[in-house]
Order: sequence, then structure tokens, then C-alpha cells
Amino acid sequence: MKVTDSLFLCLNAADGEVPSRIQILPAGAEICGVDGRHWKNSDPAALCAKMNASSRVTVKNGCVIDENHSTDLAAPKGGQAPALGWFKNFTVEADGSTWADVEWNSRGEQAVANREYRYISPVFTRDKDGNILEILRAALTNNPNLDNPALNSSQETAEEKNMDKELCAALGIPETATVQDALAAIAQLKTELNSAQSKTVDLAAYAPRADLTAAQQRAEKAERELAELNAASLKEKATAAVEQAVKDGKIAPASKDVYMELCATQDGLAQFEKIMAASPSINGGAQVPDKAPANGESVELNAAEKKFASSMGYTEEEWQKIKEAGK
Repeated sequence: MKVTDSLFLCLNAADGEVPSRIQILPAGAEICGVDGRHWKNSDPAALCAKMNASSRVTVKNGCVIDENHSTDLAAPKGGQAPALGWFKNFTVEADGSTWADVEWNSRGEQAVANREYRYISPVFTRDKDGNILEILRAALTNNPNLDNPALNSSQETAEEKNMDKELCAALGIPETATVQDALAAIAQLKTELNSAQSKTVDLAAYAPRADLTAAQQRAEKAERELAELNAASLKEKATAAVEQAVKDGKIAPASKDVYMELCATQDGLAQFEKIMAASPSINGGAQVPDKAPANGESVELNAAEKKFASSMGYTEEEWQKIKEAGK
């Protein structure tokens, strides 16, 4: 669906002079009005080419300029909407703004020369995403929608000039800068601000680097000491659990080293203790002899060992080899 919108631009006329060219759209891929509305003009050259090829421009005199949008506001209600001029031959300037040649009639020429109006307001269609599709007409008005000073620089007051100088100084741009230069500087400041806010805070800006390094070293040392303490505590618990299993006759003394390796993690120790708690003694509580079988023979796994091997993901044959290798 196409929607008709309008905005307001400075009428580039000095006192008593009537311009032969007028700005139709400002530079920039995104155009913002004072009332908060936004439009997109990502390819002004394509828009100009489309307008220059339009029958509205080539067959007729061009696009009409009326007074205070009378074509859109007064005419539909039966009111008058006389033309003040016509514009055509759309071009894109070096800064990206869109301009057109204008031919005023006597009434329009007199209104501009007498500075009865200071702004030009183009009317255009847009799609639902805000993309400008076609320029329909324009109006002379004194109710601007773009926050731009009129370009009748010879009539500016001293206060207006001082405000311009202060603004340029605040933005870090020369006093001869254009409005587009000011807008570009503001956009750059916004980009830098957003970039700064997204970065991680550098603590070195708030504390000496030596203090930060010392604090980091203390933290790393404390972390290592805690890891060593936890490892020592785990080994102590594993040793006690394995020794108790030997004492209770649930595992052979010759297999202690193998079980100690399996109890090297907290999960392994917890699994070992769980299985040992549920496993009966294979010899009534007497300690299993700490000796290897004669002539290279192997001893069959007891019930506790089979259960433990299964819980750790080993087959009986794999566990038998692990036992033999640990003896």
C-alpha cells in the first residue's frame, strides 16, 4: 500500500531573489522530520531517474507547487488550489540531496521575492517500510517539519549567528560547515557513544596496573592452593576407603593401586564407596591374601569386583587385565 507524506525544507532564496532550483529532498539514506516521522531514500539517483522518466514530468510541465498543500487539503473539499510554479529535471548533488529546476508563475515569483514563504514542502508516496517511491508535488509553507534554519543568510540576526558558531564549536566542525556536516558530526558522536557503551570496562582506568596485577596473582595463588587442598583431601578419603575395603575382605590388597586410580575423582570415589557398601565380604571379613597366583594363573573376580567393574564401564576380562597390570 502506498501512503502520501510530506516534509519541509528551506527555500534557498536570499532577500529579493527568486531561486531557479530548489531542494526537494535532503541528503541521507534516512530522513527524519521534526514531528518524529522517518522516511528512507537509499538510492536518490534511482529516484531521480524514475521521476525524470515519469509522464508527470515529461508530458506535463512538471510537478506542481501550491500554497500550504492546498492541492491535498483544500481541493478535496472544493477549495482553491492555484499553482505557484512547477518543478522538473531532478538531480542528485554531491552531498546526496535531491534538487530540481523550478519555473515560477507571477504569483509564485512575487510570493518568494517578498519572502512570504521561507520553506518548501515536497509531497511524496511511500511504502509500508517508509521507502520513498515517487515525488508528487510541493508546497510553499512557513510551518517547517525539518529542523533547519532558512537559507536567507543575509537576514540572520546576530543571535542566530552566535548560536551557529556555538553549535559548530560543540560539534568540533568549522563555522563554515553546512547543516549536513552538523548532522554527520552528530551521527558520528552517537556511533562513538554506542561503541564505548558496548565495550568492557578497563579497570586500569580506575586502579594502578601494579595493584591489579598483584590482586590477580593473589587470586590465582588462592585458586591453586584450594585445588591442591581438595586433591589432598580426595586422596586421603580414597586411601581410607580402599584400605577399609581390603580390611573388610572385599578387594584383594594387590588391587589397591588400581582402585586408587579409579577413586582419583570425586565421582569415582563416590561410586566405589556405594558399591563397597552394598558388597558382602567374600571371606567372612578376613583380609584377602596379598599375593599373586602361582604359575601365571589368574584368580576369578569376586562379586564386589564384578559389580565395580560393571559400574565403571569395564568388562570382566578388561578388569582382570587391569588388576593383573596393577600387581
